[in-house]
Amino acid sequence: MNISLIYYDVVCYVVALCILISILVLLALAWDILGVGVISFGGDNQVVELCWTIIPTSVVLVLAILNINYISDGLDGLADECVGVVGHQWYWSYGIGSQEFDSISCKDGLIVDKPLRLYLGRAYRFFVTSFDVIHSFALPTLGLKVDAIPGRVNQLFFIPERVGVFTGYCSELCGAGHAYMPVVVEVLHH
Repeated sequence: MNISLIYYDVVCYVVALCILISILVLLALAWDILGVGVISFGGDNQVVELCWTIIPTSVVLVLAILNINYISDGLDGLADECVGVVGHQWYWSYGIGSQEFDSISCKDGLIVDKPLRLYLGRAYRFFVTSFDVIHSFALPTLGLKVDAIPGRVNQLFFIPERVGVFTGYCSELCGAGHAYMPVVVEVLHH
């Protein structure tokens, strides 16, 4: 069973239902303007009010559940490797497999002693957090940016498509050493 096809079908039915309701409301308004009158259910019909509250709420709830399943479906099995990224004042720590290391800025501020090495075409899932203040793991040339927030783990899925050394930065104003906190990723062939 393909969840995306079910989701698409439900969305199509909801759109058709919205169009149908709009047409019925316009016909009722036109009928009232012509002086024929609008069908009345009486002053207080609790069954009707309950139905037009519960039915749309149920439809929205079903769509929300299907949307969450559709967005997160299959992402866990796609990653070849997980990378832990922790922001510190003012350096990054990485954990990939059993290897853990700190990446500290060198004298010129644009290079680091140990860049994060990734391999071309492999799928990586980044788990990004911070030890102290809010940082931002940003590599604009690769289209990556995720906030590192203390007490929270943000995720990022990434597959390198180009070989090279890519330099990014912490794009959050995290303190006095903010300008000396580069992100350096080296993408290599297998």
